Formats: sequence, C-alpha cells, structure tokens
Amino acid sequence: MKVVKVRSPFVIEVTEAGQIGSKIELFIWRQGEVPPISPRYTLSKPSPDPTNVSNYYNVSNFVKEFIDNIAPLYTDVPLGDYNENFALFRIKRYWNNAGTYVLIDTTEYVGVNGFTQYMDGLQYAVNSRVDLLFNPNIKNNYQIQNTYPTNTIQYLNILVEYKTLLDNLNITYNRIDGVTYSTAINFDNLIGVYLYRIPISLVKSDSAYVNGCSVTITFTPGDDVTPPIVFDPFYTYPICEPKYTPVLIDFINREGGWQTLTFYKAQTNNLSVKNSDYKLSPDNVNYTALRGQNKSFNFVGTQTIKVNSGWIDENYNELITDLLLSETVLLDRKPVIVKTQGTELKTKLKNRLINYEIDFEYSYNLINDAI
Repeated sequence: MKVVKVRSPFVIEVTEAGQIGSKIELFIWRQGEVPPISPRYTLSKPSPDPTNVSNYYNVSNFVKEFIDNIAPLYTDVPLGDYNENFALFRIKRYWNNAGTYVLIDTTEYVGVNGFTQYMDGLQYAVNSRVDLLFNPNIKNNYQIQNTYPTNTIQYLNILVEYKTLLDNLNITYNRIDGVTYSTAINFDNLIGVYLYRIPISLVKSDSAYVNGCSVTITFTPGDDVTPPIVFDPFYTYPICEPKYTPVLIDFINREGGWQTLTFYKAQTNNLSVKNSDYKLSPDNVNYTALRGQNKSFNFVGTQTIKVNSGWIDENYNELITDLLLSETVLLDRKPVIVKTQGTELKTKLKNRLINYEIDFEYSYNLINDAI
C-alpha cells in the first residue's frame, strides 16, 4: 500500500512528450465500501506551452474530506479501528494527445490525516505492507489507578495491507520486570487495508503486566518468499500519581493516528462568561419595578483548563509539537482547542527536569444552544 499524509500536499504529475493538456480521475472510498465506478472528482488542465508540458495536481484536500477523526475508542485488547479514520483512493492519469485523452496508469493509495514537515520536501507516498502511525522510540506511560473508561486503556494505530488469506499480523506483549511472560495475538484471514488499535499494555485485561511491558509487531507475508517485517518493540511503564487527578489528552499525531498523553500534575480550571446587555421598555405606565431597566441576553460560557505534564523524557518534544499542531484534540473525552500558541522545547541539558504546561479551552458553549 502507498500511504499519503493528506494534511500536506500530495502532488500528481502528468508529463508526456507532445501533450497539450492532461486530466486525472480521483476515486475515493472507505474500507468496507464498494469502490465507486465513476470518479468523485475529475481535474484537467491545458499544458502551459509546447516546451513546458507538465501539469501538477494536489489531491490532498479532496481525500481529507473523507477522513473523520472524532474520538478514540479505548480498548484492553488489539482490535480493528473505525474506517472513517483513513480513506482509500485511486488515481487515473491521462494525457491529452491532440484532443484525445489517453490513459497512462492507475494507482491506488491510502490517505491518513497526518502531515510531513517542510524540510522533508515534496511528499512521496510511503510504500509498505505495514505502517506504524506513531513513533515507537517514545515510551508510553499510563496511570496505575483505574482512570480509564470501562477498564480500558489508550492505544496506538497501525495500518496493514493483507494481499492473501495467509498473511499474518502478530502482536506480542512481554513483561519487562525480569519475569518471563508473554501474550501473542494474531490477525489473519483478511484481504485489504485495515487500521488497528494496539493497546500500549494488556494490563487492564491481564494483571501480569502491572510492572510494564514491551510490544513487538510482526507481519509475515503468506507467500513464503517475502521475509517477515519485524519492528523494534515499544515500551510501556506505569506511573503512580497519588496526589493529583491525571487527565488524558487524545489527539491525531503527525503520522495520522490517535495518540494519548497523560498530564499527571496540577490543573487549574477557569470560567469565562460573555453576554449582551439591553435596556428594556417598561411593561406599563405603572411598571413592575422588580423587572428592572436592564436585561442580559445571549450568554456564552466557556471553560478553560491549564494542565501540567509532570516530569517527562526529552523525546516527548515530538508529541508536544504534534499536540499543538493537531486539528483534533480531546481532554478526558471532551473536545477542546489548544490555546497555547507556543512553548519552549525543553532539553535535559538545559532544563534538567522537563515539565510542560498547556492551556486548553473546551470547544463548546456551556449552555446548550446547538440547533
């Protein structure tokens, strides 16, 4: 599969000798849907001039319309994720040969709601059977106490392409406290592209992992020729926070998958109210004095919260960056807007102990005025 991060431009080029123009046909659908017969969009351009015949089309925004990241659904074991969190699309390229469009090729892609960085240059689709939608080099933490809904825990996303019924995805959890103990979970007998939720630990369903674990992802093609794809394990550690009530921050990271940060330390909540004041006309010549002469209408109440991460590793700078750049953020399962517009990316050399303080605003009116 060819994975595209649709928050950054993904440019399709059409360059054929002698072309006077070109067009592309864009087919978009979700996993589980029947691919459309007719294109969702058809884009065409004339060539600039006979010596510069190249045409370029940015398709990212069209694909992004079909991705709808709303909220993560925590789990205690690996499971499939919602198909709305990614999109499948096909591009047919044509060149205009003296007034007749000639098909060049047809290519299929997978779109996720991630982004590339400016210094990466032009985006090229990542071609892989398995795509981790997270950075496995950043350790994961969770609160020891049962602060998760219905005894579940945060997770990370991976994309997998099955080409045959013999392809196999294996998720293995291992204890890291010196005791030999592991759990292996297999996914197979599927065809197509699937998004999975991989819990950072099985601790909610198996107390043997209470002291932490490592998670290894292995994909084995069923053709007996292609070698297995084995990723370096990622690690999970429990943290005890006896004083404060931790909060869970869920957001879509740069890879296009759900990521959860737990902010463990002090939080500050504030309330802000806005309204419009009007002067009233008396109800009668002999008016009712208790009505007063001024009245407030159109109340808008918003709540803000300031949270502290607690001491974290330096490589969490990447996650803090992704959080501030994310379009979808939830705080304890409630939609919020990140109000912090900038922060120092801290290092152990300079700051020694690293703590981040982030401001959020709940993205709704406290009075239900939704129509």
